[in-house]
Amino acid sequence: MRIPELKIEEVRNAANIVDIISGYVQLKKRGKNFVGLCPFHQEKTPSFTVSEEKQIFHCFGCATGGNVFKFLMDYKSISFVESVQELAEELGIQLNLEENQNTDQQSEQELYYEINVQAAKFFSNHLLENIEGETAANYLKERNVKVQTQRIFGIGFAPNGWDNFVKFAEKNKIDLPKAKALGLIDSKDEGGYYDKYRNRIIFPIFSTNGRVIAFGGRTLETRTDLAKYINSPESIIYSKRRSLYGLYHAKDEIRRLDKAILVEGYTDTIALFQHGIKNVVASSGTSLTEEQVQLLSRFTKNIYVLFDADAAGQKAAIRSIEILLKHGFDVKVISLPEGDDPDSFVNKNGTDAFEEEVKNSRHFLEHQIYQYENDGLLEDPIKQTEAIRELVKSASLVSDELKRSILLKSISRKFNLREKLIETELNKFLYQSRDKRERIENNQRRIEKSPPGAEENQSVSQKENALEKELINLLFKSDIQIIENIFDHIMPDDLQNKTFRNIAQVVYDCYKENIFQPAAIIDRIENEAAKKYIIENSFAGEQISHKRWEDQTNEKKLKADLLQFTNDLIKKIQLTRIQEQIKENNRKIAESEDELEKLQLLKILKELQDEKKTIFENGDNLIIK
Repeated sequence: MRIPELKIEEVRNAANIVDIISGYVQLKKRGKNFVGLCPFHQEKTPSFTVSEEKQIFHCFGCATGGNVFKFLMDYKSISFVESVQELAEELGIQLNLEENQNTDQQSEQELYYEINVQAAKFFSNHLLENIEGETAANYLKERNVKVQTQRIFGIGFAPNGWDNFVKFAEKNKIDLPKAKALGLIDSKDEGGYYDKYRNRIIFPIFSTNGRVIAFGGRTLETRTDLAKYINSPESIIYSKRRSLYGLYHAKDEIRRLDKAILVEGYTDTIALFQHGIKNVVASSGTSLTEEQVQLLSRFTKNIYVLFDADAAGQKAAIRSIEILLKHGFDVKVISLPEGDDPDSFVNKNGTDAFEEEVKNSRHFLEHQIYQYENDGLLEDPIKQTEAIRELVKSASLVSDELKRSILLKSISRKFNLREKLIETELNKFLYQSRDKRERIENNQRRIEKSPPGAEENQSVSQKENALEKELINLLFKSDIQIIENIFDHIMPDDLQNKTFRNIAQVVYDCYKENIFQPAAIIDRIENEAAKKYIIENSFAGEQISHKRWEDQTNEKKLKADLLQFTNDLIKKIQLTRIQEQIKENNRKIAESEDELEKLQLLKILKELQDEKKTIFENGDNLIIK
């Protein structure tokens, strides 16, 4: 499936980036831009900036940025094609999708998605319409999973046997190496392929917009030498760290209720959903990750953690709580009776009983104290000291100072300790956390200090880099007169820095097609580092000279100043290039022993000096230092 370039352009031009992003982020006008709290990282002061003029966004906190398509791709974890389709539908634009049988011309991601769609149908059909799925159907019936629920979650069955899916794939002309990359099949030592999922209940994992990105399979075998669950590996369309099971089905309810329940497994999510509790997601048996928490933060900041009561479950719960606190979540913990998990509890006791458990949930600090008491850690003075330190450490992760202060008071009262003593412990953790964060930020600054492609451009002088950098920044001022003026005198090939040369070439190609919008130009830049650099510098120029450029009363003078600056910069670049040529020519003259060659070099030198003189005379006595 391919979207024609003209249609992409039509959608981009019709979509006002401020209107689109306002549907997800609360924006406020500041000067000629709009600002808000970044949806991609935790922050208190707005650093997320949207330019209506340039139709791009940039966050000065986490450095993410791009055009309207990039925002939707990052916010919803969708592909470029999906972002265009979604915007087109919202704007009422009919896309003329080009069906292309030549898979080489399809996007790589789309091919993998299509394989998963076919695999999901294969598994679902074997559960719902095939006699082989009877054992799996009986298992699900025993777990009270209704057929309607099976259809909603796409639950399926992988039949016993070594080549059922392989044969299906061959019959349907599925690319077998790609199916292997998705973890559906594997290679035999003697050649050929075999099924990875055999005699297993299959749980498709969906992206936030409902595309099948992976599978989890639970064995129906009683053998102890088999893994109870096997899951898809990381792939071009699936990152375990960035996915939450059930989020696609739960996101609307999470937004409506402004809270989410975090559980461990597939069946917990499905059982609660079936009983009308639809704001549930699962970490799929892994510790919660930074990326998963950021994903959740788009929908709510209130989380109820519900993990198994065993040691492993509680350990995972504590790790999850810590990372949620770091990202500014309000966290409560639901405790079910020993021996119960969400699946068994809700099937045995019903929805009302579960809702009562939610009401009786404890604040994360109360839960920790409860756990320490149950484990006997508060009876021994040494263990109690360590337990208190852990409580203070958890409180230190809360960014809201008022909330943190209240938590510290409750710890102080609980253990009859002076608040000053608790504050001293808190400051130790805050210092350690700040020190670690500063080290990371300093390292990041060192990495980002050099322009993109610095290693490739070591032969380019610092002065040339600085001038060419200014030129690239000017190309993104969205002024046709400036762009025309630059390309009348300097061509992309004239630039010495390889990265800047490539960027200038893209801008030049767009200029020849009468495309001047930065959002459209950025789309054509393939190098991610270069793309990021352009977005950052597009906003950085405005931030540095905020008052000067925001003063609309002096617009004509500003335009004249900018044109003069452009002309001066062009002359500086031309002079720098000529001076480098003169320097190289003089070196050749000094080294040459051939009189005819020297005469030719002296002639070239004279031409270069005349060209330099002409630039000086036309450059308002411009002096190059």
